Amino acid sequence: MRGALVLAAGMACAWLAAPATATVYKWSDAHGLIHYTDLPPPPDGKLISIDSTYDRAKAQSARPEPARPRAPPRVRTPSATEQAQLKQTVASDVANAQAGDCKQAQDRYQNYVRSRHLYKEGPNKERIYLTDAELETERVNAKREVDEACASAASR
Repeated sequence: MRGALVLAAGMACAWLAAPATATVYKWSDAHGLIHYTDLPPPPDGKLISIDSTYDRAKAQSARPEPARPRAPPRVRTPSATEQAQLKQTVASDVANAQAGDCKQAQDRYQNYVRSRHLYKEGPNKERIYLTDAELETERVNAKREVDEACASAASR
């Protein structure tokens, strides 16, 4: 009986000494420090690996790497030809945007001129129709917007 008890106690000790199985997340933070946790990394952390078994000896021997200062990224200076092409591309994009603004203003003005009734949206999404005086004011404002938008597009 005593032998069975000793055997049972020995097996229990062996079972308790066995390494526990768990999920271990290895991740680095914004400063480059390595972390080992049983929880997934936070949103700003970078996941490096996930281990489903845990080896105490391996974990104790693994030391976080010291954070190395990062060199600033190298910025290549574009050549004079590339700079000229970039400036030309930007100027073209600005001109296209201004032409689009001019076209939208012209379309809005033509809509106001053709319409007999215009409305604005009320607080409960209902239609509130403009009076004739308000409609005329909106037409004048739309014409002024056309003149301003198309003048800047024409000056390019």
